[in-house]
Amino acid sequence: MIKDRLNELLNEHDHLFGLICRDVTLTDIELIAEAGYKLVWIDLEHSPIPTAEAIRLGRTIHHLGMVSMVRIPELRRTHVQVLLDGGIDIINLPDVRNVATAKEFVRLGKYSPVGERGAASTTASAGFAIGDDPKQTFEEINNATHLMAMIECDEGYDALNGILAVEGIDIINVGPTDWSVSLGIFGEEAESHLAPKIERVIRESVKAGKIVVMGAFQPELAVKYRDMGVRITMIGADISMKRKVFHDTFTAYRNLLKSE
Repeated sequence: MIKDRLNELLNEHDHLFGLICRDVTLTDIELIAEAGYKLVWIDLEHSPIPTAEAIRLGRTIHHLGMVSMVRIPELRRTHVQVLLDGGIDIINLPDVRNVATAKEFVRLGKYSPVGERGAASTTASAGFAIGDDPKQTFEEINNATHLMAMIECDEGYDALNGILAVEGIDIINVGPTDWSVSLGIFGEEAESHLAPKIERVIRESVKAGKIVVMGAFQPELAVKYRDMGVRITMIGADISMKRKVFHDTFTAYRNLLKSE
């Protein structure tokens, strides 16, 4: 039987924490698991990580008991199908602006009768063998693989209810940085302008039965989102964390030696 790793973890834990990765090694993945994270978001939109490497990282993520997510740079069959065949749990599509894009995403990402994903008999997602009951195997894979739509601009926000109604889109996320850039507003102005819209996306998504993933790099924001029904919180990015450790360690030693 094909396991739905995401829902298994959501059933075991009230809340899951994830990390966004753009420059990650297999050792990093082990340290992320050791720290207690349950989801790793591999970002192919803003990094040079190739598809084959994302799949290799995904296999390690699975063996360490975590869930793999890959954000693709654009909606193409070669991105969606190859990553899903490689066993990635969640495909993350940025900047979904309309129902047509959401439906095409499902067409590429789900087997019939939900979509039109191409089938092969030896994929990692199928356990490298379809088995004696192909229909059941493909149904199990459909249930075990997830499609996440990101709302990142006013156009996507205006189409929210239609996107939520698309069968096969089961996870929603908001990208506030791209959204603020699209409006030409930043900092506190962007936060105050987008906060009520982000909250509406969360409320409507939860009401529609979707899993909501949100980035919250401040603890108080994570608590607020959790109380609104967010089940998965991204609480950092690998490069930012590495930068902080390097900077803080260097600064501490420099200041110590200067004071003596």
